[in-house]
Amino acid sequence: MFKVSNATGGYGKTIIIHDVSLNVREGEIVALLGRNGVGKSTLMKYMTAIIPAKKGKVEIAGCPAPNTTFGRARAGLGYVPQGRFVFPRMSVTENIAVAAATNGKNATMAVEEALEEFPLLRPKATALAGGLSGGQQQVLALARALAADPCILLLDEPTEGVQPSIIDEIAGTLLRINKERGISMLVAEQDLDFCLSIAERAYVMERGTIRLETDRENLRKDKALQQELLGV
Repeated sequence: MFKVSNATGGYGKTIIIHDVSLNVREGEIVALLGRNGVGKSTLMKYMTAIIPAKKGKVEIAGCPAPNTTFGRARAGLGYVPQGRFVFPRMSVTENIAVAAATNGKNATMAVEEALEEFPLLRPKATALAGGLSGGQQQVLALARALAADPCILLLDEPTEGVQPSIIDEIAGTLLRINKERGISMLVAEQDLDFCLSIAERAYVMERGTIRLETDRENLRKDKALQQELLGV
């Protein structure tokens, strides 16, 4: 459904990720795990064409992905970046509407669906996004990504800077969206407990490469692996 083959890239002449290959099947939630600095965010930016590819390819729904970030979004690739990056001087509803309209969706319908899906946002609908708490901004970033009606959703460190109660809410929301809408997800995280609560299997990164692929139960049981590669 979503496939990355031999991904190699970085910033300028500095190569950060080397020959990374992975896949996410239709309707699946997969974790991308690893300590800080192993290349998870760089890989996400490679997948979304934010950084250029030195080598490798990306496929969405069995087709070669377009070469541009805009083209990949139109092809069904949603992205919630690390740090959220909501539009701070636009309201909550404007953030959602612009994402929908840019991707050829009905903006009014997308806003109403988002406020229905995320009740936490309704009281803040007219508030500027820059004034929201970290957790509220994370929920808004998720709602904005979903407004484009993606078939595959990439989430980069969705628990970063978010209080535990909202982390639990995000986990429940992702599971519900995955079940009800069938959206596949790749979640880059350091929070192992969060990933174990939602993902069926995981790739573990180390030094810019995939060290191993494992399933949830084996990862949960392997304490030595958790300590070696994740530091938990």
